[in-house]
Amino acid sequence: MYIKQIYESLELDPTDVLHRFGDNEMMLEKFLGKFLNDQTFLSLESAIQEENWEEVFRSAHTLKGICGNFDFKDLYSLSSNIVEEYRANNFKPIPDLFLKLKDKYLKTVEILRSYLS
Repeated sequence: MYIKQIYESLELDPTDVLHRFGDNEMMLEKFLGKFLNDQTFLSLESAIQEENWEEVFRSAHTLKGICGNFDFKDLYSLSSNIVEEYRANNFKPIPDLFLKLKDKYLKTVEILRSYLS
């Protein structure tokens, strides 16, 4: 399996996420494939463009949970920052935070596709 190589390419340690998936690399690989098809990031991007802050919160919170499950620490942290700014009614920094999230997200997706396609 490619799990170790995937996580090393992402500069992450796969130990915890593998334990979360019962040390079953095939199951983790399957769910990483589902991550590539998940629409949450696109919903977040659309909500930010529309300044639909409630949807921004919902999508960022969902993405935070998904990224936490996979131990994508940077994506988790960046999503969490958006959630916290929303909760503070501080919407102004959210678009800039999203750009940082988008950059990291696209790099992550690129790496995942290179191994899983």
